[in-house]
Amino acid sequence: MDIATFNAPAAKGGPKAIIIRDGTEVAARYFVYKLYEATGGHPLQWAALYGIGESAATISRAVERGWVILQDVRSRPLERQAALTDEGRRLARKGR
Repeated sequence: MDIATFNAPAAKGGPKAIIIRDGTEVAARYFVYKLYEATGGHPLQWAALYGIGESAATISRAVERGWVILQDVRSRPLERQAALTDEGRRLARKGR
């Protein structure tokens, strides 16, 4: 058996680079996917944050990006509910 170097063919227009800023960004996207599954993908369907298991930083990043909205901001964090925005639903459908 011969041993040779494998060179993957280049994509048209050159390689596409995916820039990931930090772990919180990745976690926020994952949170959007989990929320999409929890709400069945329905628009403005609220889901409790209790039991989803995401940190406050992750949820905050998703809100900053405009992917998620929170209901009843005055209540305790685990009693809050979240829903995907249209942008969040698009991200979840595209990412899955």
